[in-house]
Amino acid sequence: MVSERYKIIKYLGGGMSSVYLASDIILDREVVVKLIKVDHHDRDKSKARFQREVESTIQLSHPNIVSVLDVDESDEYHLLVTEVVRGPTLKEYIRDNHPIPLDEAVRIAVMVLQGIRHAHQAGIIHRDIKPQNILLDEQHRVKITDFGIAKALSETRMTETNQVMGSVQYISPEQAKGRQTDERTDIYSFGIVLFELLSGRLPFEGETPVSVALKHISEPMPDILEYREVPQGLVNIILKCTEKDPYDRYRHTDDVIRAIGEYRDNDTPYTLAAEKDDENTLVTAAVQPAEAGIPSGEEAGQEKKPKGGRMFLLWLIPLLLLLSAGGVLASAFWPERTVAMPDFEDSAMEEAERILDENNLVKGEVTEEYDDSIEAEHIISTSPSSGTEIEEGTAVDLVMSLGEEPYVMEDFTGENYDDVSNDINSLGFSAVNIEEQYDESDPGTILSQSIEPEDEVHPGEATLTLTVSQGLEPVEVVDYTGEPYETAHEQLTSQGFNVETSNELYNEDVPEGHIISQSPNYGDFLPGSTIQMVVSRGQEPGEKQYVQSITIPYLKEKASSGEETEEEPSEEESSESGKGDSEEDSSEEDSKPEPQTVEIFIEDKDNDISTVADSFEMTEEREYNIDLTIEEGGTASYKVVIDGETEIEEEIPY
Repeated sequence: MVSERYKIIKYLGGGMSSVYLASDIILDREVVVKLIKVDHHDRDKSKARFQREVESTIQLSHPNIVSVLDVDESDEYHLLVTEVVRGPTLKEYIRDNHPIPLDEAVRIAVMVLQGIRHAHQAGIIHRDIKPQNILLDEQHRVKITDFGIAKALSETRMTETNQVMGSVQYISPEQAKGRQTDERTDIYSFGIVLFELLSGRLPFEGETPVSVALKHISEPMPDILEYREVPQGLVNIILKCTEKDPYDRYRHTDDVIRAIGEYRDNDTPYTLAAEKDDENTLVTAAVQPAEAGIPSGEEAGQEKKPKGGRMFLLWLIPLLLLLSAGGVLASAFWPERTVAMPDFEDSAMEEAERILDENNLVKGEVTEEYDDSIEAEHIISTSPSSGTEIEEGTAVDLVMSLGEEPYVMEDFTGENYDDVSNDINSLGFSAVNIEEQYDESDPGTILSQSIEPEDEVHPGEATLTLTVSQGLEPVEVVDYTGEPYETAHEQLTSQGFNVETSNELYNEDVPEGHIISQSPNYGDFLPGSTIQMVVSRGQEPGEKQYVQSITIPYLKEKASSGEETEEEPSEEESSESGKGDSEEDSSEEDSKPEPQTVEIFIEDKDNDISTVADSFEMTEEREYNIDLTIEEGGTASYKVVIDGETEIEEEIPY
């Protein structure tokens, strides 16, 4: 656990620091934790240096720069927490996908430049631009990382250092020499990255870092056309980005972005500044007059005068040439006055008018055109063109720049940001900010834009803010366990949830119609999600044991055996001989009652009325108990059939 908040998951690697994938236990999200060891020999300066880096990192908020989420420090480490970017480094992407299609390579290059430009506008240089520090997320958007090692330039706009900070394969000559660096240092490294992006290989390689650094300082860039066919415009951009002298490179990333946007129209091979200097040196040497320096040879003694014959020839030959060409003698002595047409390109109109006046020339027709590379109210071109010999008093037509042609803003509302992000990024806005908000629209839908459609704008000077839908806002689900189902159903459906009854069960503790359980029963969920309920049927119905006591009558008459005697026989009479006894027994048998058949039918939980529950014979009235099992809310019944006739029938309620 780091800083009592970040639980380390695994080690990712690191250069100037140790980098880990971690879990933010407070916000429940994955982050990248960068631990920078404190310099114990100079603790105070180390902390101050880290503080400057942190300040420079926090102010960078751009779609093409990895976001910093948190900072902290301890006695042992400085802590920098950033977002997780799931995707390969540009180094890995080049390795796995070479050759990369030109359009894709240009798209990646522009996004890299937009991220660098945002940092430069904040006064920060990266000084370690390389494919290993450029990530591609799952939507193939560029994210530049490791701006944490950059230093703020708010005071000097330049940094002097004796330490080489960049990786040697992408290091600028001034870094390799330990000299001061500025925005053009990042532009050099970008040029090396662009070379590798297009060719799949590095321009300079060697056995040691020192040998590679020396090549950056002294050797010309190899010809990329030896490795891949690339439009001349892109070749030119690489060569200008990687000029040895920073002052010969593009000054700002905006210049590089503009050049990439026009690379298809730039098919004239680029001439390196060193080659231009060599050409100028040769021309100067060829026309240098002898007296411009210290005389040599015989001239070091005394000046020699030409002889008379030689002087004559020097005058005669030009004169004969004039005459042989049909020239008039007078014109040789009084020629028309001409001037060389001045070069007005990129001069302000006021300056051009002054130069015209000094050269006895007249301002002719002035037309206006948009030009991305020439400042407004400066001269784009002239007619006649510069260098042309023209007579004094000639009218010179001027084409004046209106500056960068404004872009007529498109309407991106209603579009999915992922579908149009490449088009938006290619417009070259100084920054494109994304603000998300919950909305009924599909996630990613552009809801509004800070620049209205049809507005004219110069993207390089403007920031575009897009409001993008996050989809429906998650709603907190309340646990309705124990609450009435109708209440839960009404409230949840009003929030946009679907409510289903997954089961109905008897429950001893939860009243009928109330909720036994709910799934899910907590958390935030999108409207339209289904909430399932188990609803109580109340207590399970009970059984009632009931005993119905009845008297079954004897319906048959007893048979008669003569007149009955009212008096009891005396003991003497009862003790008569056996003959008399036997006659009495016979008489008793003749007087026994006739049996009747009884059937009992029961309708309850356990019996069906159509089936005989009990049967027997009887010769006299008797008491009988009927056992009944009655379900809650139900009834039971019985009937007594004697000799086939229903004599008793009754229904018993619960």
